Amino acid sequence: MTEQERSHNTKLALMKAGLVLFAQKPFGEVKLKDILDLAGQKNRNALQYHFGSKRALFERILLEQADNIDELRQQLIDAISSAGEVTVEVAVDVYLQPFIQYTRWNASGKLYAKLLAHFLRTPERVEKILNPDIPMSTPPQSLAEVLVAITPNLSHSERDQLLYVSNSMMIYSLENLVAAEEQGILSLDSPIGHHILDSLHSALVQLWTVNQFSKQA
Repeated sequence: MTEQERSHNTKLALMKAGLVLFAQKPFGEVKLKDILDLAGQKNRNALQYHFGSKRALFERILLEQADNIDELRQQLIDAISSAGEVTVEVAVDVYLQPFIQYTRWNASGKLYAKLLAHFLRTPERVEKILNPDIPMSTPPQSLAEVLVAITPNLSHSERDQLLYVSNSMMIYSLENLVAAEEQGILSLDSPIGHHILDSLHSALVQLWTVNQFSKQA
């Protein structure tokens, strides 16, 4: 095995261990020693050498998992017809379904849902995806553009508020469903599991159906 291959394998082992531990505990409670031990690293400086810090490892894990979901999401965005109107229902599908799909079929997705739930409970927040000066494309080319398209009457700060609540609803719901599945209470693919996910979708549609309210206000 070459030095480059060893380095690559070490990074993967550290990221896998970090994902498992950050899913189990809040960021501040995870110790460097725990990550190194789970990753099978005898070199106590391996994490700092490859990532610089525990924070940098955490952010790398967040970005990698988010990229995996974004790949699924982009397929839905690309399917939006330039001639068709972006409805709230379509927007919520683009927002919600890739996260559900990734959580349902991927072991890392289940860990990621738990990690994000811990993250939301800290003073820090999931990175914002909206920008007040975002350029709009027809059809929309990103989740941010999709959300702007369905809420033209809202301010940037109002969209951020809705997005924060949406993130909380989605992440906590999936975290609880994953926990229920692990305890043998229900399955994500059971009729009840589908009903709960459909109810979450309906609640998010209702949350983002705000244009008429905004005009009246």
